[in-house]
Amino acid sequence: MASRRVRAVFCAVAPSFEKGIPGVHLGFRPLSGRALPPRIDDRAPLDPELDLATVHGLGKVLRLLRAARLAAPDDPRLLLGRAWETSRRLERALGTAVLLHLRSRTRVRFRAWTDAGIEEVEDAAEVVEEAGAWWVTRRSGGLPLHLPRDSVVRSSTDRERWFQVIHIEREEPGPIGGT
Repeated sequence: MASRRVRAVFCAVAPSFEKGIPGVHLGFRPLSGRALPPRIDDRAPLDPELDLATVHGLGKVLRLLRAARLAAPDDPRLLLGRAWETSRRLERALGTAVLLHLRSRTRVRFRAWTDAGIEEVEDAAEVVEEAGAWWVTRRSGGLPLHLPRDSVVRSSTDRERWFQVIHIEREEPGPIGGT
């Protein structure tokens, strides 16, 4: 999947505790680019258990500090598990111009009310409606969900779209391709 580069201003930061995992919520206001929301929101997890998502989140925090020309701790692992302290540190970077590398993301959610209850697939890869049934495949793999039409009272398919920040750089003046 291709990424897109967009000039933006770092405009918001707040501590975040999604699913009990400490991190920081980051907000960016795009300065250029078509079909972008007025604000791009992202999250940098800072789990003390140090998994791949945390390494990526810690990298975002360090790149924002570097872009704002603020000192990072000598040992960046000291930021892990410290959402409030990291948020306060990043508040000094608000207003910093950055170059974001974004990836457009979509999540499809399928829900069907049946005689037996509610069937739900949170991250559907594909929803196919045939004459006699629905077939729902999951992104995670596994067997598709098959729902005969006569057992379904009502169904809904929701789509959620957002931009994922995959990289942050300090904004350098000059033309940028791909915006």
